[in-house]
Amino acid sequence: MSHSDLRVFVYGTLKPGGHYWPEFCQGKLSAEPLPAKIKGSLYDLGIGYPGLLLNSDQWVQGFILEFATESDFLRLDYLEGYAPDRPESENEYNRLKVPCFSPEGKAIGKVWAYEMTAGTSTRHQGILIEDGNWPVNTSA
Repeated sequence: MSHSDLRVFVYGTLKPGGHYWPEFCQGKLSAEPLPAKIKGSLYDLGIGYPGLLLNSDQWVQGFILEFATESDFLRLDYLEGYAPDRPESENEYNRLKVPCFSPEGKAIGKVWAYEMTAGTSTRHQGILIEDGNWPVNTSA
């Protein structure tokens, strides 16, 4: 994988200050987290992390993270319940390339993002987060 393939848009517990930031991201990036947004709908699944559906023209707020190593980047697949060699329907989330934008709306290019599968969406019946921004508990 090239360095540009090690960029991922994060919108929940992997954001700076999020629950999984220290274990999966802190000290593993080759650049500072970059505020960004993508088109989609963000849902509170009621289980401590959100789910994304790439099915709307709403904005989802988050960050682009660029990992220094492929092995650290690929650890996210494990966290997100994604295996590229499994049928998509058997994953909890699928990793896809999506167009990403600056907070002002300037195109940044395509980066990876994790979209919840239809099965995950059906199981959890999430509640739409109207502003597309998952709150991060910065006191943790």
